[in-house]
Amino acid sequence: MLVFGATGGVGQLVVARLLEQGYRVKAVVRSVEKAQALFGDAKGLVLVEGDVRNEAQLRASGACDAADACVMAVGTTAFPSARWADDNGPRKLDGIGSQNIIESVRRLSPRLARFVLVSSIGTTRTGQMPFLLLNLFSVLTFKSIGEQALIDSGLPYTILRPGRLTDGPYTSYDLNTLLRATSGTRRRPMLALDDSSIPQESSRLVVAAAAVAALQSDFAVGKAFDVGSSEGDGPPESSKEDWLAGWDQLFASAKRQ
Repeated sequence: MLVFGATGGVGQLVVARLLEQGYRVKAVVRSVEKAQALFGDAKGLVLVEGDVRNEAQLRASGACDAADACVMAVGTTAFPSARWADDNGPRKLDGIGSQNIIESVRRLSPRLARFVLVSSIGTTRTGQMPFLLLNLFSVLTFKSIGEQALIDSGLPYTILRPGRLTDGPYTSYDLNTLLRATSGTRRRPMLALDDSSIPQESSRLVVAAAAVAALQSDFAVGKAFDVGSSEGDGPPESSKEDWLAGWDQLFASAKRQ
């Protein structure tokens, strides 16, 4: 499994859940040294240094070679912040970076079974409130460019569009505790199709779970889901099979709102 944005709030949780389910994970990071400090010596995890802003370097790194599935959780803040320094703004990360990743994976992983993109609510509604304000600095516009690049790529895809992210981001990694990080009691996933709803909030735990489940669910292929979270619990964790069955039902029953 290939993960981009592995050191971010959602990406850490995606890595943790994939490893918990027994998958080998290749995490593409800008600094292996910094990522090692974050993840430690997690069994089954391989760190590869790659810069998504530089397509030639990304391909030369071998990061995108022969992947069977991919989660992309790369992105920046909606408004200018310290994270925009050193050419890390939305044009380079959400726009060009997304296109570089998608094209590199398309060319170098011909047997890829699923590509899951974590995007944002409002990418198709930038002319409407409140997305008009959220897009003052074109973050949603560039995320939309990434979404369209994935749709046009011909890869089997799922797009996830969370609302305001809650829980984390986390700054330390412990496989035994990371997935149990607190989000109060708002663990029940709420899914809708095609940017038709406005989730009040989206727990990073729920978004990461949706990303991992979408890698494995036939009901998620070729669709874009709004992802929110509300009071209650998610699919049962008694077994991987029960958990996936619960997510299958969620994906299959999602409708436009």
